[in-house]
Amino acid sequence: MKIVSTVRVSLKGLTANKLRTFFMMLGVLIGITALTVIVSVGQGAKVQVMQKMENLSAFGAVMVVPGGGMTRGLGSVDAVPATLTAEDAQAIQAEVPNVQDVALVQSKQGMSIKFGGQSTTTMVWGVTPNYPTIRPTPVARGEFFGVEEQSSQARVAVLGQDTAAALFGDADPLEQTIRIEHVPFKVIGLQKKMGASPGGGNLDDRVLIPQGTAARRLFNLTNMTQLVVQIKGREQVRGAAERVKQLLHERHHIAPGMPDDFSVRIAEQMLGILTGTSQTLTLFLSIVAALSLLVGGFIVMNIMLISVSERTKEIGLRRAVGARRRDILLQFVLEAGAVTAAGGLIGVLLGAGGALLASHLIGWPAAISWPAIVGAVLFAGFVGLIFGVQPARKAASLHPVEALRG
Repeated sequence: MKIVSTVRVSLKGLTANKLRTFFMMLGVLIGITALTVIVSVGQGAKVQVMQKMENLSAFGAVMVVPGGGMTRGLGSVDAVPATLTAEDAQAIQAEVPNVQDVALVQSKQGMSIKFGGQSTTTMVWGVTPNYPTIRPTPVARGEFFGVEEQSSQARVAVLGQDTAAALFGDADPLEQTIRIEHVPFKVIGLQKKMGASPGGGNLDDRVLIPQGTAARRLFNLTNMTQLVVQIKGREQVRGAAERVKQLLHERHHIAPGMPDDFSVRIAEQMLGILTGTSQTLTLFLSIVAALSLLVGGFIVMNIMLISVSERTKEIGLRRAVGARRRDILLQFVLEAGAVTAAGGLIGVLLGAGGALLASHLIGWPAAISWPAIVGAVLFAGFVGLIFGVQPARKAASLHPVEALRG
C-alpha cells in the first residue's frame, strides 16, 4: 500500500471517533500550552530586566553598597553597616581612572508622609543633584533640585507618581507643602511614571530630596546606602569596578583574607543573578510540563491499545485486501504522531495567547520564541510516534482471519 493511502486511512481513523481523538491529544495539548507560556514569560522577564537596566543606564555604572552580602534592593540608612561615606565617593572620583561622576544616595524605608488629612508610608531617597544624569529620573512636571538646594540643605522634594496619587489624588502637588516625619518639604517636581526597578522595587512609590537635607535635617546620619559611579565607557566598567574595590580596601584598612564591609556591583553581575534565578525556575516548570507530555504519551498509548481492540475487524479487512504488516504498523504510528502533533500545535496557539495575556496582566513583554515553538510541536509529534509504536505493533501482529472474526 502506498504511503499516501496509509496517511489517508490514518486521518480517516482519527476523524471517525472525534471524542477519542480529543482525549488522546488532551494531555499533550496541556503540556505544550504550559511549556509555551512558561518559556515565553521567562524570556519576557529577561527582556524586561534588560530594558529596565538600559533605561536606568545601569550598564555604564558601578554601584557600591555597604556590607559584604549581595542583598537585593536599596537598604535603609539606619539598618545597613555605616561603612560608606561621602569621603569614599570623593576618593573614587579623584583616584579611579575613567570615572565621570559619583552620586551619593541615602535612603530610609517606612517614612511617614502627610499632606492635610492624607498620609502614606514610603521610602525617602536623599540623592545628590547629579543623580538624574547617572540614573535617568525624568520629571513630568516641575523640576529636579540642583546644587544650590543641596548645599543649602533646602527642604524640597520630588514625588513619585504613586506617592503623589496617595497624597493628592488628581490634584496638582506642585508648590504644596508635605510633611516627612513632621518636617515640612515643598514639592517642586513630579517624577514621570517609571515602574519597577530591575530588582523589583517600585520607583513610583518614593520621595526624592537633596542628600544634604536628608543627612542633616531628616536622618541625622552621614553614612550612605549607595554610591553610584558613572563610568566613561561600558568597556571600562569591569576594570573600574576592580579599581574601586582595591581603593576601598585601602581606605577601609581591609587586610587580605578579611571580609569586605562593602559590595561592588555591576549590571552584568546583577543581570546574571536575576537571569540565573529565572532560568532555574523556568527549567523546573519546564520539567513539570515535560512530565505532563510524558503522561500525555501514556494516555495516547493506552487509548490506542483500546482502539486496536475495537478495530480488529477493520484491520483484518485491510489485511485481507492486501495491506502488509508494515502498512498497518505505519498507519497506527502515523495516527499517534498526527494526534500528538495536532495537540502540540493547538497547545502552542493557546500557549501564545496565554503568554500575551500574562504579559498584559503583569506588564512584561511576551518574548515568544518561534524556534522553541517549532521544536515543541516536533517534540509532541515525536512523543506520539514513540508511544504509538506498541499499539501499532499489536495491530500489525493480528492474523487476518482472526481479526475478521473479531
